[in-house]
Amino acid sequence: MAIVETRENEIIDLLQTHYFKASYTQIKELYLGVLEKLKHSVLSINDDFGEVFSEVPHMTCTAKIIMQNPKETSIDFYIDSTYLFGSTNKAYKFIKTIYTEIEKKYELKGLSLHK
Repeated sequence: MAIVETRENEIIDLLQTHYFKASYTQIKELYLGVLEKLKHSVLSINDDFGEVFSEVPHMTCTAKIIMQNPKETSIDFYIDSTYLFGSTNKAYKFIKTIYTEIEKKYELKGLSLHK
C-alpha cells in the first residue's frame, strides 16, 4: 500500500503543485476526459471544494483543483494505491500522465508558485 501526494512543499518536481494558465472549468473538463481515457470511474465531483474523486481497481485518487485567479489554476493529487508491487510507480505514472495531458493544451505557469 502506498500513499502519494502532490503539494507545494515537495522536493521532487513531479510531486510539486503544478499551475496552469487556465480556468477551473477548463482544467476540470480536461482532467475528466483524461480519467475517462484511463478508464477511471468518477465517483464524485464537488465543485464547492474543487475535488474530483475517482478510482480504478487497487487505486483511488482525489484531485484538488483550485483557481487562484481567472488565468491560474492548480491541481494536486492524493492517491492511495494497493498494488502488490509498484504501488508508488503506478501512482507516479498516473500523475505524470495527467500533467502531460494538461500541458498539451494549457501552458504550465510553474511549480509550487505559492509556497
